[in-house]
Amino acid sequence: MAYIRLSHIITQDTPAYGNRDRVFIRDNSSILKGDTANSSCWIFSNNHIGTHIDSARHFSATGQKLQDIPIGEFIYERVTVVDISCSTGVLIGVKEFEKVKPNVDADTELLLIRTGYEVHRGKDKYWNDNPGLNGELANYFRQNFPKLRCVGFDFISLTSWNFRPEGRISHQKFLCPTEGRNTILVIEDMALESINGDVIKVIVAPIFAEDGNGGAVTVIAELKNEL
Repeated sequence: MAYIRLSHIITQDTPAYGNRDRVFIRDNSSILKGDTANSSCWIFSNNHIGTHIDSARHFSATGQKLQDIPIGEFIYERVTVVDISCSTGVLIGVKEFEKVKPNVDADTELLLIRTGYEVHRGKDKYWNDNPGLNGELANYFRQNFPKLRCVGFDFISLTSWNFRPEGRISHQKFLCPTEGRNTILVIEDMALESINGDVIKVIVAPIFAEDGNGGAVTVIAELKNEL
């Protein structure tokens, strides 16, 4: 077995949706400066930055908070990775997904969509011309993959910068469905290019804070085949 990280390291260069937010990291104490220990100050100007998860609370005043989701919901043993190549900020919908549907296990719990957009992560293009998911996919996923609990992808947001109104609708449809339908959690800005083999298990470890509308996650995958 091999284990890999599917979340990006948090740095001061971490890109933000709309280029509006930043991560600030500085020393509080430093052994090299004569202090007895190293410690740091980490400041996030927005909790939805870097590899992070959205809960229903993100788009609903009464939606479920991250810390109220049972811990087992962050562990996935039926994981499918699909490749939908994107070179511009298109809106991925049912038509595009139908081409890869035969590769998706009907019992999938976590669906990872790899577009190759990760190569643009150090460029403005990553945030101002990013792909997104059409809201129509939410119910399509529920109908075709009834055990699906989470979707993750290698671009900055479920919302394409080019289709912002549609992106708001997409968030609501995935996270805040009508009564009787399950929430599909969303993990944005993932590191997926290193997957080389069958993913047999994924553990998502969120930061839990009292205002649990979402936040940074560490994502670890277990691969069946060694790299």
